[in-house]
Amino acid sequence: MSEFFQDHPMLLFALEAGVALLLLVFIVVWTMGTAKKNPRPLRAPADHPSRSGEAVQRADKATPAPGPGTEQPKDNPPA
Repeated sequence: MSEFFQDHPMLLFALEAGVALLLLVFIVVWTMGTAKKNPRPLRAPADHPSRSGEAVQRADKATPAPGPGTEQPKDNPPA
């Protein structure tokens, strides 16, 4: 077998590339099959906060913008 690869050295690289291509196709098909079994919703439900502008307005009124003299404590990250 080694004499064969000594006579045709590029055949080993072609074989490796073919195996890598088959592995790539297998991974893509595997992940596409999982997406069909567990489809994601196309849109958020009608009662979800992201569907209305009220969530953004409430967030703006609840937390005032920090001024130049106000700093957040280092141990409490902003919400």
